[in-house]
Amino acid sequence: MDAAGIAIPLTEAMENLQKSGSVSNHFMLVPHGYEQGAASQVWIGAHVDEPIERLWLRCEPIAPDNGENIPPVSETSCRDIPLQLDRRAEGLRFTLLSIPTAPGCHYRLSLWRWESEECGGASLLAEAWCRGKPGSLGKGFNLWFGTCFYRHTDHGALAEAFDGLPAEYRPDVSVLGGDQVYLDTAFSNRGLIFTPGFSSANFSPLLFRAPAKIRRLLNRIFSREYRETWSGGLRTLLSRGQHYFLAGDHEFWNDYPNPPGFLPALWSGKVRDIWRECARKLFDAYQLPCGKTSGVFDIGQDLSVFILDTRLQRGRGRDSQFTDDATMERLQRWLRELRNPGVLVLPAPILTRWQSRGVRALMVRLGLGDHTLADTGQYELLVRALNDCPQDIVIVAGDVHFSRLARFNLNGKQVVEVVSSPLSCLPSAAAAANQDPVLFPDRPAEGIAAEVEYLKAGTTRPHKRAVISNNNFVTLNFTRADAGVAVDVVCWNISGRNERGEPAVDWESRQLLLRSKNNEKSS
Repeated sequence: MDAAGIAIPLTEAMENLQKSGSVSNHFMLVPHGYEQGAASQVWIGAHVDEPIERLWLRCEPIAPDNGENIPPVSETSCRDIPLQLDRRAEGLRFTLLSIPTAPGCHYRLSLWRWESEECGGASLLAEAWCRGKPGSLGKGFNLWFGTCFYRHTDHGALAEAFDGLPAEYRPDVSVLGGDQVYLDTAFSNRGLIFTPGFSSANFSPLLFRAPAKIRRLLNRIFSREYRETWSGGLRTLLSRGQHYFLAGDHEFWNDYPNPPGFLPALWSGKVRDIWRECARKLFDAYQLPCGKTSGVFDIGQDLSVFILDTRLQRGRGRDSQFTDDATMERLQRWLRELRNPGVLVLPAPILTRWQSRGVRALMVRLGLGDHTLADTGQYELLVRALNDCPQDIVIVAGDVHFSRLARFNLNGKQVVEVVSSPLSCLPSAAAAANQDPVLFPDRPAEGIAAEVEYLKAGTTRPHKRAVISNNNFVTLNFTRADAGVAVDVVCWNISGRNERGEPAVDWESRQLLLRSKNNEKSS
């Protein structure tokens, strides 16, 4: 691109740069979800301090791995889009673009910088691949989901497993459901470490520092954690498919927004306020640049997906909100008015225990345990909205450091919950699959009680605390069926490999059927 902002054609030299994979670790392209209509969002970020000029995004249609042809429509023509990294966060310059994408069309995105001829002309900085939102399930739709990525124990395993996925399971949309970074652990690990997340730094006397010094320290720690995670273990995943992000508690601190008992440095309200401000600015820059804590998209008339954050707006203590009233009303309306099967994506399971009595309730109150979704004041609203929904529903959730598949019948429909966690386990947070509760909901809601059937559970490996769940993620493949939507659910073991080098299957459930009640009525 020249000084006048005119895009320069892709020359043979530039094509060779693309083929060589000569990109910079300082720059990233992340397709960031669907917009209304035929458009997609693309996040462009750079871990640099100085402004960068003469950048452009090249968007070109490609034939997918399955041999489909490129649709002959004008929106699929190759285009160059000049851009500026006009937004800033600590250690990051970034921007968010909206680009036209044809339904179901596959694209290669590449970030380029124009140098002087003496410096070699154009430089390839980053690449990504995505697919425009399909207009139907005629050719299928793949959803990927994972939570809890502790980068220090990953050692490249997630990228290797993702690269090894068979082509038919590669995601159109990925949802990272929370704990993409562990900011509290990053802070704690600076001191004399007893176990990851617990060290002498847990007792750091931040309270006695000036606010400006606290802010500088936290910004340095937090920005490094994001930079190392995004340009390291998550980089391969983030460059392929559309992405949605939900917050876990560790994007802030354990059991956020409640004071964490494990981290005395955060017992001070002054410190928590500064910590929250620093962490939220980085979360918004990397994971929520559009500013929306919920999103809905439809795959034609076949399937509807609602993605809901239940952490960012959560209140402290028991019986507080997990989202604002307007978002709750949108969720209730979406469930009530569904005309086809739906997918509800949450950071944490809806099948969970209500911690209202006994020792567990005391531990949670003291900050030595985590509040579940059932401990919030809006949980019953969610349960009743789910009860009133006329269509079969899949709920996808994580956070709990195990994987499982469960099902129950609720008011004449099927509800399936798929749980996946962790991508890379924090060693001090070992767990095995929990087969509770036996009835939904565990927190009583008058007139609603459904027996839960637990179908699958993830495998474990030995650990000093008995066992630890194998690292995993799930893929859900949705296709049309005569009576509704068929769902192929696979939980992949990140560390295991089969004879073809693909990630090993931890558990699977082939051809679950979500029945469309509209089809039943018409038949």
